[in-house]
Amino acid sequence: MCFPRAGLPLMVLLLVASPAFAAAPLDAARQAFAQGDFRCAATLAHEAGAAEGEALAARAELAEGDFVAQGEASHEDFRQAVKSARAAILLDPRNVEGHLYLALALGFLGRIEGSVAAHFAGYAEEARQHIDKALELAPTDPWANALLGGWNLEIVNDGGVFGETLYGASRDKGIAAYNYALALAPGNAAIAYQYALQLVAMGGAWPRAEAYQVLKTSMRTEPTDAFQRLAWRRAERMMLALESHDDRALQAIMKDRTSLLTGPATTGKSR
Repeated sequence: MCFPRAGLPLMVLLLVASPAFAAAPLDAARQAFAQGDFRCAATLAHEAGAAEGEALAARAELAEGDFVAQGEASHEDFRQAVKSARAAILLDPRNVEGHLYLALALGFLGRIEGSVAAHFAGYAEEARQHIDKALELAPTDPWANALLGGWNLEIVNDGGVFGETLYGASRDKGIAAYNYALALAPGNAAIAYQYALQLVAMGGAWPRAEAYQVLKTSMRTEPTDAFQRLAWRRAERMMLALESHDDRALQAIMKDRTSLLTGPATTGKSR
């Protein structure tokens, strides 16, 4: 069992320490995640077991690897997220979050290992299978649609015509999927940030202008938990760089493109 760090509500600390904790480990894990203690959230979620617990653990491991850990520690978080998401799917093949987080984790590993290694490892094909399954189970889930958009644009931006031919990806499909995701969740800074990254990666004036508008719209919704605050800050930083035409700051942001969408909330919960 982990020990939540200082700053967590007293109720959570008492819950974790009490015998009654065994009856509600997921509640404690969600509280730890909301406070930004992703490592603790993953530990508690694993203790909860079942598909929902393993999916939440995968989400926490992705957030830890993306926002907190660095270097090899970050890579290990992504590898662990793959295992946790696979465990969730094994326990419940219809668990939407399990499919989403597995696609996300494979995307992280693909960026780390490079497009050629990712191709031979089958990351893109497997990720698409899980995105399609998530969309089959939850066609109006904003994160499932955002992942579809990200999958298309990532392949086109990195692989060009080769990627389009090999995987059937296209820029138009990616843009349409992202726009639908943002229509479903207009204040989602994490989705907006990832879309903006891939727009800027296209190059040209229109993608930059579109990225700025997407980010500006996402700023209208105040973050309500630690994850959302972290995503909001990233979006704000990029928006300001675009607004001020600060190419140096924008290049620094684009250089650090190892992050993907990391925040799908549990289906039926607040996004």
